[in-house]
Amino acid sequence: MDLMKKLKLLLPGIRVEKSRTLSIVQLVVAVLFLLGAALMCYVFIRNEWMSAANHVIATGDSLSDVIVASAEGPMERGNLAEVQAVVSRMNQNRNVVFVRIIDADGKPVAQSGRMQIAAQLVKNEPVDSWATPETSYALYALETTDEMFYVVEKQIGPDDKPVGRVQVAVEHPSLLSFVGKGLYRGEIAVFGVALLLMVGNYFLHALLGPITRLRRSVLEAQSAGKDMPWEGLALDLPKGGEAGDIASGIDNMMSKISKEYNKLLDSNRELQVSNRVILFDKRRTESIIDGLGEGVIVGDSYGRVSIINREAEVLLGVGRKDVIGKTPEEALPEHKEVAQFMTRDTSGPNIRRSAELDFSGGEGRKVVRIQLMPVSGRSERSGGALTMLRDVTQQKMEEQARGDFISNVAHELRAPLSAIKSYVEMLIDNEADTPALRAEFFNTINEEADRLARLIDNMLNISRIEVGGLVLNKSSVRTRKLLEDALTSVAATAKSKNIDIAANLPDDMPEADIDKEMVRVVVMNLLGNAIKYTEPGGSVILAGEVDAEELRVHVVDTGWGIPQDEHEKVFDKFYRGKRTGSSKVTGNGLGLALAKEIACLHGGDLRLESEEGKGSKFTLNLPLK
Repeated sequence: MDLMKKLKLLLPGIRVEKSRTLSIVQLVVAVLFLLGAALMCYVFIRNEWMSAANHVIATGDSLSDVIVASAEGPMERGNLAEVQAVVSRMNQNRNVVFVRIIDADGKPVAQSGRMQIAAQLVKNEPVDSWATPETSYALYALETTDEMFYVVEKQIGPDDKPVGRVQVAVEHPSLLSFVGKGLYRGEIAVFGVALLLMVGNYFLHALLGPITRLRRSVLEAQSAGKDMPWEGLALDLPKGGEAGDIASGIDNMMSKISKEYNKLLDSNRELQVSNRVILFDKRRTESIIDGLGEGVIVGDSYGRVSIINREAEVLLGVGRKDVIGKTPEEALPEHKEVAQFMTRDTSGPNIRRSAELDFSGGEGRKVVRIQLMPVSGRSERSGGALTMLRDVTQQKMEEQARGDFISNVAHELRAPLSAIKSYVEMLIDNEADTPALRAEFFNTINEEADRLARLIDNMLNISRIEVGGLVLNKSSVRTRKLLEDALTSVAATAKSKNIDIAANLPDDMPEADIDKEMVRVVVMNLLGNAIKYTEPGGSVILAGEVDAEELRVHVVDTGWGIPQDEHEKVFDKFYRGKRTGSSKVTGNGLGLALAKEIACLHGGDLRLESEEGKGSKFTLNLPLK
């Protein structure tokens, strides 16, 4: 700290900048006195000028009264010579510019003075005008000379029978004529100001001289070196008086302050280094926490949130600026269960707990596993708490799907095996005593075995697709022939149910680079489902469309139809529709799931259009390129 700053600490009321305090005070006082003198001159000049103007107007007013009294009789008698004589006598006044008498018809009958000015005034509009019941006044200005004139006009004769009017023009006094007098008085005022400045300068030197010396000494010390300590400097400080006492106190106090200040500088440098290290560690820790895949919330020892990472913001739907520094109840008003979990007693170093919270809402179900553990402090008091959040929704859904899958597989495997076992037991017990009955039993066992084989094949294919183990064996396939063969395969089943099947396939269907067996599985599943879920007497149509980019295969039936809310679910594994009568139809719920996966493996898609009670339309899209 330099000496100027030290002095500011102790004497904040004294300005020790590099401006000259005494000179400024003297200048301000001089300016104020000069302004006062100028104001006095202005007031004097203005008052004198206004007084002269009023005197001129009064002169014109009194002259017009005399002329009216003198000229009224001659005007009534028509003695114009006498009227002219009156006018000539009155024009001898030095302030009068001209005098003019006008008869009742507006014609001049007598005039005297500078009539060329009268002619110019007639052409100009008055600058100002006013009137009384007996007299009118007007102020004119000549544009050529900037002279100004008052024109006083009065009526001659009674109001009911006037014989004429008298006009008296007097010169308006010039403002410049009074400036000289004002300057004379201003010289007196300036002399007084100079005298006051001399006296004031003496007293200012007496009062501010010691402080000026103190300031000069401080400036000299400052120029010696900004970082030089206070002690050891030979300063020309004032002795005695109030300024001397102040200087002595400053000298002693600043010596002590200088020592303490040096100590503070050393401590401050150490603190700055420590703060930089702490700040670096804090930012690094926050970056690590922010990059974690789990939500993290850190609370301080007072229960307020001090850190929250991005994953926690996403899980809880909050912003960092709205959470930091607040208690869990304040920060998480929409997640009261989380706030209550975080605010339970965390005293003790080994208290840990966890729970799973269901965040089901408008966006669907969300399950979050929350864990809380105390953070040890330096004393027995807890240093806060660490809360970790993990979205386990997908894990829960996979666990549930795995359980449902095992249950459905067990059920679907048990049904054909039970049938096979029952018919085998009846054959062993010789319950089929005729060849026809034994043939029926063998056919049933064969159908159930085929059903079991198809189920196993479908499950294996879906499993291979999900793990990426199914490799398509693509080749150039005649698509029309493939579709006709599939339709022929289900013709007998359709005929047994009295269902009309038909094909609407274009003749120019091209060859496609596809896996023949996999696509055949898709088409057979679609045709089989159409026949299953169509009542006797209905119809099933297999149609095809081709354009430059893809092949579209449509399977249209007049069956029960599928409700709108089940359109996406029918492609899930083991899903069986809730349609009336669907429970009487055998199936395992894997056909459409497998068909969808095969279509996607080919780069295509499988779509559904259906309305309950009005049949269904499945469309298989396969790219040609």
